[in-house]
Amino acid sequence: MSVGLRNDKWVVTIFVEEHTHPLMSREEWTRYYRSHRKVPYEDYMLIKTLHNRNADTSLIMATLGDLHGTLWTLPYTNQDVANIRTKLINEVSQNDLSKTIEYFRKLRAESPQFYYDVKRDENNAIRGLFWVDGRTREVYSKFKDCIFFDTTFCTNRYDMPFAPIVGINNHMQTIMLGCALIPDESKETFKWVFQTWMDAMGQEHPTCIMTDQDQAMAGAIDEVFPGIVHRCCLWHVLRIAKDKLGTLFRTREGFEKEFFYCIYSSDMAEEFDNMWQQMASKNSLGENEHLIRMWGCRNTWAPAYFKKNFFPFTGTTRRSEGLNSFFKKLVHPQDSVWQFVKQYEYIQETRLDREDNAGFLGEATTAAVWSSYRIEEQASRFYTRAAFAKFRELMQITTAYSIYPGVGEGVSYELHRNEIGAKKIRIVSYDQEERSYTCTCNMFNVNGMLCQHILKVMVHTNVQVIPEKYLLHRWSEAATYFETPCKKEFTGYSIIPDSNTLRYNALCKMLNKLAAQACFGPESYKIVQGGAEHLTTLVANFRESHGVAEEEASEELEETENNLKNPPRSAKKGRPAEKEKRRKPAVEVRQEEAKKKGTKRKNYACSKCREDGHIKRHCPYLLLENKKKAERDKCLRRETELTL
Repeated sequence: MSVGLRNDKWVVTIFVEEHTHPLMSREEWTRYYRSHRKVPYEDYMLIKTLHNRNADTSLIMATLGDLHGTLWTLPYTNQDVANIRTKLINEVSQNDLSKTIEYFRKLRAESPQFYYDVKRDENNAIRGLFWVDGRTREVYSKFKDCIFFDTTFCTNRYDMPFAPIVGINNHMQTIMLGCALIPDESKETFKWVFQTWMDAMGQEHPTCIMTDQDQAMAGAIDEVFPGIVHRCCLWHVLRIAKDKLGTLFRTREGFEKEFFYCIYSSDMAEEFDNMWQQMASKNSLGENEHLIRMWGCRNTWAPAYFKKNFFPFTGTTRRSEGLNSFFKKLVHPQDSVWQFVKQYEYIQETRLDREDNAGFLGEATTAAVWSSYRIEEQASRFYTRAAFAKFRELMQITTAYSIYPGVGEGVSYELHRNEIGAKKIRIVSYDQEERSYTCTCNMFNVNGMLCQHILKVMVHTNVQVIPEKYLLHRWSEAATYFETPCKKEFTGYSIIPDSNTLRYNALCKMLNKLAAQACFGPESYKIVQGGAEHLTTLVANFRESHGVAEEEASEELEETENNLKNPPRSAKKGRPAEKEKRRKPAVEVRQEEAKKKGTKRKNYACSKCREDGHIKRHCPYLLLENKKKAERDKCLRRETELTL
């Protein structure tokens, strides 16, 4: 086809029909032509944002369709979006760690309190990565009294174990006090994590730490944190015990009950030792290998050995494992480290928002008290909402005890549980000179809160004010209070944002508000439409006159350090994949057999005779009836032949 200008009009002078395609019968199909398909820059930025949040292609297309009205109005197809995502993945794959380090440098430039460190090998490949944000570094000194540490796999494409350092804030919420991606679970690697963490926290060592029974962790903790209270997770210990002692639990009557009573009901180490020895002697288990092994390391896991140490309202690492489980819902094994870091930021933001919301509720609302005691009212003003909920629960439990004067020197009280068969007696002692209370349950040392036994004594003796030393500051609203100047009411963006993303988000907020006001009538719609067309022309003219090139999705590049190499895949802990078949413990075998029995096909009764053991096709009564019917038919045919 040839076109020429004739008398100020464009005229088709030559047209060869064989060299072109026929027009589409439906106009909406023209958007599938390659020449018609193009992803606008603003849509590309949204695709990139959703891709970084691990949204799949179908969800991205559905979101874009909702924003544009319908999918048919999009000037691109599902395949175009999939191609963009593939390109983004390939770009990250080539310089994954370089891009991550560049992002960390940007965060540190924006916030000097942000801290990160890397561990490299001889080939300049990053083998370890640690980072922590500024707000966490500020609150660490207040919540370093109890730390949980654990690792998990399947969070990135390099199989680097994820090692979060977890704590508890004043709202009894799980908080992250540090984060690391490590090459393996060796002692030297854990030492590097702890030493780097201490560099970030000004060498302030934690007071207590809880882990699983990993020997490499224990060795690293002993070297980096000498003198720290290290406790092993009770859940892991008991899970192994159930596997090893499952047969004894079934065959020895009363042994399982004695085993758990010894663990959970002993208040002192001496009491635990005596009960354990009596249990082993009574059941003739002094030579049992697993019980001997548990006895040898009892000071690392038995609750009675940690009655003087701060492990609030927990004896397991479920907080750390719960956080790991939450991470696995948002990250996938094929994700890059860059994607993992972005998801980590999102999780951190959600937790900080939850913490701020709890602080808002504490300041804007008043806690509901259970009684009219002044000590409860005092606690409601001091504790956070979550901590006071625990205190209120303890106040309610005080009604389950009867109190009697103690025997011996000094002031003491005996508390008996108002239950049939309850044998445990708690003794509360009171020092009048120092105004101090002690209880045999040691709950204040473990949880940082007065136990129900001491509260019962306070109510009984008409104590009106809780001594200040029994109100732990780390559970108060003031523990995370930061003085910030009161911000004025937002009146608009007086300062122009310094990045394309921030400027784009600011304009979207303004125009969304304008669209919400103009969509309720055709007149207001026409006003905004005309104004938008006018502004579009002004912006286009400005870009053309100032030589600003049009930004397209395919041309966005980011500066990165190309000299850094991505890490190799880390070897997983344990046996190789081809040897993963193992000898299952008796407990697991019984559980699988129970599942198989539960799914086994039921034996239905015969529909003919209603008896069990066979189906209608093999029913003996039906076979007998068929045989008699065949004989009758045979006799009938014979009689018919004789008649003929």
